[in-house]
Amino acid sequence: MIQQRRKGIYLAILGSIFWGIQGPVSQWLFTDTPIAPEWLMGVKMGLSGLFLLGYAFSKQPKTVTAVWRQPRDAGRLLAFAILGLSAVQYAYFLTIQASNAPTTTILQQLGTVMIIIISLVIYHKTPSRTELIAVIVALLGTWLLVTKGQLTQLSISGAALGLGLCLGFSGALNTLIPGELFQKYDTLVIVAWAMLIGGVLFNVIHPFWVDALPMNMPTIISVLFIAIFGTALANLCFLGSLNYITPTTAGLLNTFEPLAATIGTVLFLKTSFNHWEVIGGLLVISTVFILSFGNRRGISKKQVNVIK
Repeated sequence: MIQQRRKGIYLAILGSIFWGIQGPVSQWLFTDTPIAPEWLMGVKMGLSGLFLLGYAFSKQPKTVTAVWRQPRDAGRLLAFAILGLSAVQYAYFLTIQASNAPTTTILQQLGTVMIIIISLVIYHKTPSRTELIAVIVALLGTWLLVTKGQLTQLSISGAALGLGLCLGFSGALNTLIPGELFQKYDTLVIVAWAMLIGGVLFNVIHPFWVDALPMNMPTIISVLFIAIFGTALANLCFLGSLNYITPTTAGLLNTFEPLAATIGTVLFLKTSFNHWEVIGGLLVISTVFILSFGNRRGISKKQVNVIK
């Protein structure tokens, strides 16, 4: 039992680190190469979708196409692929391009707060005291992060802040839309199809053979790392961890993602942060712990957001 739990913890940490390192690698690509986010999206989602679908087919070949036999579920899958998975990953790249990887990864954590706000506005669900505290802490942390402690002026562009908020909102949709699908079908299969659909969509927008990446080894390795390790294996590790640990534990361990993004950016891209940014980032990340320890209802295995 202890060994299985340890295995789950290692898998969750590894997946989070892969997600985190993807940020600085993407930042380097957007800064030092002419690669467009739309091109990278098509390659990243297409390759990872094929990888995950192939893996799912090798494990459970009879279940891979089941979702397409139900028109309503197929429609929800398309909505998840476009409005959830594709939207959150595209917003992630655009926010990195407008700011930096650590700031983007931290702003991504606002998705949990967005879920609370959406539940209030659409479902008229009054937030609990714990949820209200989490919202206030997240807003304070975000303000410190984007102002660097100079509370009357932004330290990042208005576009970067707007994109960060869109990232949080799309992250909320990425969690809310596929809920019923995750209850009925294998999560890996749904994620794989959504990845592949997103890859096809962005290849229509920007075909991978048009304005292709510069043919040098650092660029090729970076793109392959983002597609295979930062996307496919990251999701595979995190999904696999849920066989051994609870979603709450996995969600807490996901805080390794902003840590990995920050360390990678500081070491390899020489980006610096002042103490107000660090405090702000820690406050935003702390909302995960606040909501996890204050959640009286518990979290279903199928409710956890594990797709990025």
